[in-house]
Amino acid sequence: MTACIHCGTASQFLTYDSLGLCHHCSAEHAPVIAAAIQGIAAATERRTRARRVEDQLAAISQSMDHCRTLQSYSGLSFQGIDAAALMAELEQVRTDTIEQSVRDHWFEARERARDATTPNAMSRPYARAIERLQALKDIVDDASVIEKAVIVLRAERDALVFEDFVRQARLAEQQGRAGRARDLYIEAVFWLRNDSTPDAYQADRIAQAEEQIERLGGRPSAGRTGML
Repeated sequence: MTACIHCGTASQFLTYDSLGLCHHCSAEHAPVIAAAIQGIAAATERRTRARRVEDQLAAISQSMDHCRTLQSYSGLSFQGIDAAALMAELEQVRTDTIEQSVRDHWFEARERARDATTPNAMSRPYARAIERLQALKDIVDDASVIEKAVIVLRAERDALVFEDFVRQARLAEQQGRAGRARDLYIEAVFWLRNDSTPDAYQADRIAQAEEQIERLGGRPSAGRTGML
């Protein structure tokens, strides 16, 4: 005798739908299953049309929620949909989408910073990229990729600005402007001391600039024996 796939009840007085649900279970659960299947299709369409990565990730999240609904009905098979396989596929699509977004923001920051002529102008594209990536953390379950990218972007920004200060300082010194060169090295150290990257990761650069400050008649920074 046929038994309901969901509740397990078998009776000659029960009728069953195409999913294998008895008429009692079908009345309650068939609409939920149908809504989940339709929701997956609608979210997939939204994702393929979306231009903004935030909208793409939101659609992926909606699809995954609908997959979880289908997975809660163990033992049922849904025509054209393998909920477990689709969930794994969506997880990979989400990872790929996040990684592509990281690459896009990183590339844009580098290209815009390349054309900048001042330290502040160099840092702004990185600040925008970091802000946009951090906004994605609120709509993903695993933000580890984003967090790592933000750390790297900050470190790259800080190194780029530091090297520009050093370049300007060397040019000033070549022009016989020792005082201006010293001030630029001081600004380089100040930048690194007040950024969001731990000083331990920038110790070599800080020491490099401080040596030049002392050579040019300045005082060592607080990180050594006094204030700049």
